[in-house]
Order: sequence, then structure tokens, then C-alpha cells
Amino acid sequence: MQVEKETTKKKSSKLTLYITLDIILLILSIIIPFILVSQNQTGSCLHHIEDSNGSLWIMGRAFGFTTLTWFIISTIYGIRTKKLARAFKSYKKARDFHCLNATLTNIIFLIHIASLLSSDPWGSLIFDGEYNHIPLPLFITKLWTGIIFGIVMFSVSISAFYFRDLNRMKRFGFKNFIKIHYIMLSLSILLAIHIFLINTELLVIFWG
Repeated sequence: MQVEKETTKKKSSKLTLYITLDIILLILSIIIPFILVSQNQTGSCLHHIEDSNGSLWIMGRAFGFTTLTWFIISTIYGIRTKKLARAFKSYKKARDFHCLNATLTNIIFLIHIASLLSSDPWGSLIFDGEYNHIPLPLFITKLWTGIIFGIVMFSVSISAFYFRDLNRMKRFGFKNFIKIHYIMLSLSILLAIHIFLINTELLVIFWG
């Protein structure tokens, strides 16, 4: 009985440790990009960053880096699910922990999108077609690489909740479920392009 209690206590302490680590990483992944992006906003087109819409642009860009951070963290937890299961003494808890991180990634991603859509200049670029701000090919490439990867990432995360039902998982096939994760990871090339084109936002400032 005593051994069972100690085992349960160890499992709880490890889970608590991982959750605490997640909270610390979350705070740092929000604060650090926000500070760095805020310091980066200099140039001739200052009307884009001095009003509330400009602040949303800064927040949107910062949460883009936060999304990237949590995509990486969630991916690592997904790859290490079996090791987490040994640490938590429960495969279900390890899987749920990974799903929790994937959900957090998607929430941050939605904040990233909502902030940019409400911001200036991205709001005016998308909704008003003010393409004089930026070369159109760069704008379209950056936009669609982000959209396509975001849809895939979001869909895979939602599927994880759908396939929590073992009967659904058996019908779909666990190997097929793993394959869709590999497809998402292979599409990270789109994410790399999206990140590489981050300087298009600096062009917006100088292009004005």
C-alpha cells in the first residue's frame, strides 16, 4: 500500500514538474519575442507602428515566433511520448500532455492570425489590397505558406482529439495516424519559407 502511494506521488510530481516547465516556457516564449520585435520596429513608415493597429502588428509578429516555439515543443513531446509515458507511468497521460501542448500551439497560432488581420499594415494589405507597400510575389508567398502550414497543423491537432476514441483509431489505423504527422513535418519546409520571408514586414516599413 505504501509503495503504491509513493509511486502515485512520483507520477504526480513529474507531471507537475512538466506542467510548471510548460508555464515558464510559455511566459518566456511570449515576453522575449515581444521585446525583440518591439525593438526591431524602426524605419520610415512609422505610422504603421505608432497607433493601436501598429501595436497589433507587433503583437502578431511576436506571437508568430511564440507559435514556432510551441510547435517545436509540441513536436518534441510527440516524438518523446513513449519516454513521457514511462515518466508518468501512463501512456494516456503522456498522450494527453502532448495534446495539451498541441492545443496551446493552436491557440497561440489563432492569436497570431487574429492580431495580424486586425493590424496595420497587414489588415490593409489583405482587405484593401494596398500592395504598393510590398512586392506582391513576396506578399502572396509569405501569406500562403503560412496559411497552408497553419491549416495542416490545426487539422492534425484536431484529428488527435477525434482519434482519442480507440475504435476510431483502430478503423483509421495507428500507422496512418503517424503518417499524417510525418506529412505535417515534411511541410515544415513551408514554415521555413514563411519564416525566411519575415523580412517582408521590414520591407513594409521601409517601402512605406
